[in-house]
This record gives sequence, structure tokens and C-alpha cells, in this order.
Amino acid sequence: MEPAKKQNPSLQKKSAARMAAVQCLYSQAMNKETQTPAQQVANLKKQLKDNRNEQKMQVGIAMEPDYALLARILEGFAEWEYDINVRLDAALTSSWTRDRMGPLMVALLQCAIFELFFDKDLGPKIITDEYTRIARSFMGDDQVNFVHAALNTLASGHGRV
Repeated sequence: MEPAKKQNPSLQKKSAARMAAVQCLYSQAMNKETQTPAQQVANLKKQLKDNRNEQKMQVGIAMEPDYALLARILEGFAEWEYDINVRLDAALTSSWTRDRMGPLMVALLQCAIFELFFDKDLGPKIITDEYTRIARSFMGDDQVNFVHAALNTLASGHGRV
């Protein structure tokens, strides 16, 4: 049997930052919060510092996220929210509306769309894979398949899913 591969801690922190960004946007939508990205990051830092149980709950692993990436995603979303939502709406169909998606899926897609179109630090395949993996943490197969298809469609520039 082959030994399990250890993940690069830097990559794990980036994945944790993406998970935290989705959680922050979801929480903001659910609670109608109006915190700035800086306030969200500061609150999360306070909550996660030296608290492995809270880290596992919030970001899926016992590790603090890459706070710089988290801030970049949240700030980018705040700056580009209108354009991100236009792209998101362009990917929807009559069978996949915002009401059907719910706020968690919307938050996940908004973060992914920011990284795909406005951050462009990573290639579309990596972003699609990262956010599809995050979707698997919260959603069933139909939703995960939709997230994957929507991100592939958006990344390829081919309109609706």
C-alpha cells in the first residue's frame, strides 16, 4: 500500500481561505450583515486563533486560512459584486434559479467567479476544481454537478449551463 500523500500546508491554507470566504458571504447573506471585508477577516482571525476545533468547523481543517487570500476574495467581491452577479445570472437557466440554489451555493459561485474573472491568480481548471471540492463539503451530487458545470461553462465563456 502506498503511503498517503501529505498536502502542501500553503495549499491547505489557500483552500481554507476559499472555504472561509464562502462561509463569510453565506453568513452575510443569511444574517443581512453589513460588515466590511476587513471586519470579517478580523472577526475570523479572532475566532480561529489557536482554536483547532473552531478551525475545523469554519474552514474544514485544523489550520488558520491564508488571511491575505481571504481578504483579497472578500474585498474583490465587495468591489466587483455587480459584475460577479451579472456573470452568475448569465449562467442560470430556468431549472437552476437563485431561489433553487440557495444562499450557500450563490456565495460559493460568487467567490469562484471573482477568482475566475477578476483575480486571475490561478487557471480556470484549478479554480473549478477547488470550488467543486468545497461544494462537496456541503451539497449533494446534483448541486455539486451544477457548480462544476456552471464554473466550466463560465470559464469557457459559453453562456448558460
